[in-house]
Amino acid sequence: MNARADFSPQRLRDIPAFARAMMRPEFYPERPAQVEVRETHISRVFIAGDFVYKTKKPVHFSFIDAAALSRRFELCRAELILNSRLARRIYLAVVPILHSPNGYVLGNPCEHPVAAAVEYAVKMRRLDDNAMLERRVVSGKLEPSVIRAIAKRLAEFHTSAARDKSWQYGSASAVWRLIVGNLTECESFIGATLERGVFDELDTFCRGAVTAHWELINARARASRVCDGHGDLRAEHVSLEGGRIDVIDCVEFNESLRYGDVALDIAFLAMDLDRLGARPLSREFVRAYIDVSRDNELASLLPLYKCHRAIVRAKVASIGAGARGASSEEIEKARAKARKFFALALEYAQSAARALVVICGRSGTGKSTLARVVRERTGFVAINSDRVRKHLAGLSPETHAHEAYGRGIYSESATRATYQTMLEEAERELNQSRGAILDATYKDRSERRDVLELARRLAVPLLFVECRADEAEVLRRLRARASKPGEVSDADASIYHAQGAEFMPLSEIPERNRIAIDSTRDPDVLGDEIHAALATVKVSEARTG
Repeated sequence: MNARADFSPQRLRDIPAFARAMMRPEFYPERPAQVEVRETHISRVFIAGDFVYKTKKPVHFSFIDAAALSRRFELCRAELILNSRLARRIYLAVVPILHSPNGYVLGNPCEHPVAAAVEYAVKMRRLDDNAMLERRVVSGKLEPSVIRAIAKRLAEFHTSAARDKSWQYGSASAVWRLIVGNLTECESFIGATLERGVFDELDTFCRGAVTAHWELINARARASRVCDGHGDLRAEHVSLEGGRIDVIDCVEFNESLRYGDVALDIAFLAMDLDRLGARPLSREFVRAYIDVSRDNELASLLPLYKCHRAIVRAKVASIGAGARGASSEEIEKARAKARKFFALALEYAQSAARALVVICGRSGTGKSTLARVVRERTGFVAINSDRVRKHLAGLSPETHAHEAYGRGIYSESATRATYQTMLEEAERELNQSRGAILDATYKDRSERRDVLELARRLAVPLLFVECRADEAEVLRRLRARASKPGEVSDADASIYHAQGAEFMPLSEIPERNRIAIDSTRDPDVLGDEIHAALATVKVSEARTG
């Protein structure tokens, strides 16, 4: 399809003469059969046969100044250099567009400005649209192994990326300016793509979440978790062509939007996979990245950063809805897209609202697995009884305490101290407007009543999740766990059976605040059920509160 047919006569008149020339196949030395044009609010992309030429529009927004030709050359060079980090074979050169007696022509690749240039373009190899991650996800033709490979590729990229400006862009005050500033710019969209109530809720969440994680954000900036990243890690920017992983279109025009916590990059792609209805792949991607990078703190920041990334996409779509010369159909399409992103941002904000979740049940019933699932979805800190118990005893988490049930670090007094410490840690989190997950057996009513009292005193939503599983499956898990290196729990079959005689039904917990689940089912499906139950508790308690 010739791109000229996509433009009305009025639109063509608004397009610069050099760009109209670039729409013609004869403009290119390769003489492609046709030229396709794709536009964003800041660039034009000309797809000409096996190559792509991308030019910058002379725009000036709050986040980009490309008004001057010299600045557009700088942006083209930056795009070439920065994208070579994750897509070296794709980005080929910066080429000038010259005006000759015979019209506009492409000049030779250049590393410096060309006096006769009227514009510049980044020349790239054309990628197969069907090989892009977004297409593969939508078609359902993507194996989890591929998403894990993408996570590994990104972890390696982040490890090698520059870190000399980590504090400048990664400190809590810088993150505040980035996130709150971005949302403040969205206030102008109220009444068009955004409702006042939604804006207020997002504003309250973003400000509260950055404040609640202030110390963690600063600590990560000091601990090399902030780098010169990608900044626009969408599924449509990841190519899987020929079994290779190439990631294109990083943010070249604004360093502050590209340089940040690695969690910002991971949140962007995870959010985009959520948008595409691929939440299992999104969760697999996050887990794989955490496993490879050993960045266990990342999960605590994901709800905030996913919310921020969704707001960024909503803002871009809202700007597109106001683009000069856009048709009524294009405007409505952009507005609908913006509303969907704002709705997704609100979902993240609401899922991370402060609450207390207790994952309880006998040993081997899958508590810690589910605690991890809940943490990934909410960002809540997970407080594990085995880790707390060993910390109090001066042991490393992986050190096995060969004690009989009810003896040593598993004595009644040690257990009381463990559960009291867990409550204190949970209270600290809740007082900082963060949520908490208590991962422990909680077989005794007195232990559970202490949790009830804490939730009532702090007026936070509470959900008990009792894990159950077939005995044969539990015993199989316990045997497998005993030989697994780095395992924290010391529980074996004898402890499981002893707990069975002592575990008291959760009858003292109000029905609305508890659910029982069969933990042999898919953890992600169970995560959906827990998420829904917690949302119901939040709504119910908000009404009664």
